[in-house]
Amino acid sequence: MRYISTLAVIPVILALSTYMAFALSDDAKPVTPYGDCTACGKYGICKTQMSDEAAKKAMMEYYDKKKLRVIIEKTNGRFIRARIMENDKAVDIIIFDSRTGRIRSIY
Repeated sequence: MRYISTLAVIPVILALSTYMAFALSDDAKPVTPYGDCTACGKYGICKTQMSDEAAKKAMMEYYDKKKLRVIIEKTNGRFIRARIMENDKAVDIIIFDSRTGRIRSIY
């Protein structure tokens, strides 16, 4: 009996541990396929670290194509925290790594 209850609990634990939350827009599609910006070419491969201005420009260009607006909240070394807006609504909060060009949601 104990063996059966253990087997019943394992799938529940696995399901809860692999749950991923995505920031969703009103039409329930992920806002960003998190990955790379166009400034670095291939994912996570920049030759040198971008300046703050180059990183901001790269983010603006990346999200402008998605018709979203970027509001820079904080810059800390190579990382930039930004709020992604659709009209007047925040749809995501991201961290941009200006050394690798990687974008990650922290929403």
